[in-house]
Amino acid sequence: MDIRQNPLWLSIPIGTYFRTEVRVSVWFLMLGVIFCANLGLQLGCIVTGIVFASIVLHEFGHIWAVRKTGGYGHEILIWPLGGLAFVNPAPTFFSEFWTVAAGPIVHFLICLLLVPFLFNEHLLLESSTLLTLPPLDLHGHPMQSLMQLVYSINLHLMLLNLLPIHPLDGGQMTYHVAKLKWDRHTAKMGTLWTGMILSLVLMVTGVILKSTDLVFLGSILMLLSTYEHLTAQVNRPLEDSFMGYDFSQGYTSLEHRDDREARQPGFLERWRIERALKKQEKELQQKIETEQRVDELLDKVHQHGMSSLTDSERRFLQRASGRYRSHGKE
Repeated sequence: MDIRQNPLWLSIPIGTYFRTEVRVSVWFLMLGVIFCANLGLQLGCIVTGIVFASIVLHEFGHIWAVRKTGGYGHEILIWPLGGLAFVNPAPTFFSEFWTVAAGPIVHFLICLLLVPFLFNEHLLLESSTLLTLPPLDLHGHPMQSLMQLVYSINLHLMLLNLLPIHPLDGGQMTYHVAKLKWDRHTAKMGTLWTGMILSLVLMVTGVILKSTDLVFLGSILMLLSTYEHLTAQVNRPLEDSFMGYDFSQGYTSLEHRDDREARQPGFLERWRIERALKKQEKELQQKIETEQRVDELLDKVHQHGMSSLTDSERRFLQRASGRYRSHGKE
């Protein structure tokens, strides 16, 4: 990540853990200021600390999942709207989906571990309210209050990330599922439209409930979804072409013949051509991603030796080597 290209990415490193560099955006302090302004200095600082720790664990969930499913990741950025794990999943649905899903799963596991400590129904219900945080009592029951707060914050983060709105984890999970049925562009546009509608619903719900937090959240998500929608529209011509040639009309688009003389393919033939092109595009993309990953791993071996590779990285190299050998025989 080149943070010099955009001031929004300006961040400072706080260390490398489990072969992953962790950076914190300088703008993350704004989140702490907002919490302190709305909740008071003491509660605001505590909430900021819990949110920070929960986000870090969330992003490490992405890192762990991508490595276990054949991909790789080596950097985390904590910024005001949450966190970003810079990962490259393996080119499979299993790796892409579970790499994203691991984040909300981390929050679910934290909540699950805390349930036994919230030993009565009153505490559990008090900690599960969606629009407010449980009261903090640092004098009477400090540990119980902190556990309630950790449970409540992680419940909120889990439910927030499961919303099918880009760029939340739920939006990305929805996109990967949609790709199983539709092409990338259709799946992306459908996911973005769904997210924009749900963002509007959040804003309207916030107005009805007189919740400025919901209105603000819906507005931010609407802006992000709209920006991504415009970006997808601008990049659409590139997705329909390969090496400068437009294949949207089939292979015959390369032939400079008069349209009146050219035979127009029927529906079934167009479907077969489109299917073949999608297959070729997918295979080409997988090949490029595999070669990039192999180059990175070979460079790692060159610098640090074979012992520096993880088990998943060794398995990836073995699979890639097997593919190359099979292609050579053909």
